[in-house]
Amino acid sequence: MISFKSILLNATLAVTVAIPLATAGSAQAAGFSGSFNYDPYAPRGTTQPTVQVGSNSLEFQPQSPVDLDLALQTGTFTNFDIAGIFNTTSPYNNIFFDLGKFNDANNTSNDGKNVFVVQSLKAPTLTDSGSGVTGVVDFYGYFTDDYINSTIQTLGSGHLNFSLDPLITLTAANTALSNGKITGTFTGAAFTTVPEPAALLGLGAVGAVMVMSRRRKSIFQ
Repeated sequence: MISFKSILLNATLAVTVAIPLATAGSAQAAGFSGSFNYDPYAPRGTTQPTVQVGSNSLEFQPQSPVDLDLALQTGTFTNFDIAGIFNTTSPYNNIFFDLGKFNDANNTSNDGKNVFVVQSLKAPTLTDSGSGVTGVVDFYGYFTDDYINSTIQTLGSGHLNFSLDPLITLTAANTALSNGKITGTFTGAAFTTVPEPAALLGLGAVGAVMVMSRRRKSIFQ
């Protein structure tokens, strides 16, 4: 009888694991999954752009969008080599990142497809790195393979890094930011897809079943 209960519990665990993974996979079947970084030292990035940072805005100079080389691509993002990054300011819900390929006239980095749409932008966090002031801006939104017509939206998030002139102190930088905007060198960015709420709920159910399994084993041992 004990062995039968153990088999039944293990079967339940297997089904519980399979359901959320299949749901997550089908929801993103034609969407995006994985992550990528911006590489400021790749050939296209020989001159690092600057970024003007406010409490709720990012503006790139000398122009927007800025063409960037991608690095460390994983998942479906391995199909892309470059991207364009755009200015963004509140209220959001605009294209922030537009994926494209090298030397591909039919898939440029500003065609409104294969994009990341920003929905919220956190106020920047400034830190004294010991060799100057650096900053991080976190952002949240979604990826879509077609900005206008696609019904598949994959949740995403990331952060943008920048550095200020070495002569600017952390106190001065925070004061300038509180009074308006600061300008720094755009030194990097990372983007990643995140699990959908349904997938997270499924993972929670898996965890609960695993706890039950451990308790059941301890009772019958």
